[in-house]
Amino acid sequence: MNFHLKAANQPEIANLGKDLKDSNKLIYVLNQLDSTNCTLDALEEADEIERARKMIESSAAMGVGDCLGPQDLCKGNSKVNSVFVAAIFNTKHGLEELNEAEIEAAGLIDDDIVGSREERAFRLWINSMQIENCFIENLYEEVRDGLVLLRVCHRIDNATVDWT
Repeated sequence: MNFHLKAANQPEIANLGKDLKDSNKLIYVLNQLDSTNCTLDALEEADEIERARKMIESSAAMGVGDCLGPQDLCKGNSKVNSVFVAAIFNTKHGLEELNEAEIEAAGLIDDDIVGSREERAFRLWINSMQIENCFIENLYEEVRDGLVLLRVCHRIDNATVDWT
């Protein structure tokens, strides 16, 4: 949010509740993401509910699914508003894709896109534990003998595995 607000020369927000309940910041962000479908016209609306309705219509034109109503947004519930913000950025994040040099500089592993979602999640979880002599590249092959699983259990609770 703050990245796009800065690009629109608007002050940053501190939370997703009260800072978004008047819809103004969301209108600016939507305009940054898709200026064709999301104009700044709704800012002229004096009534908060009507402004929120127009902003939601703009977001729908951009492709954001229907996940809240104008009254919901105006209540300033940060959890409800965060669902809406997530829906916006899942539809269109407005960020440039990383180039090859940036991917290398960030140290991102190309194989993180390989495998099922669950396999990746377990592999990344195990690797995040930073267990000595244990780095998983192929979950199915490397847990076959059970040693990796024992090391994970030991890392979670060192009294679980009797190594003798």
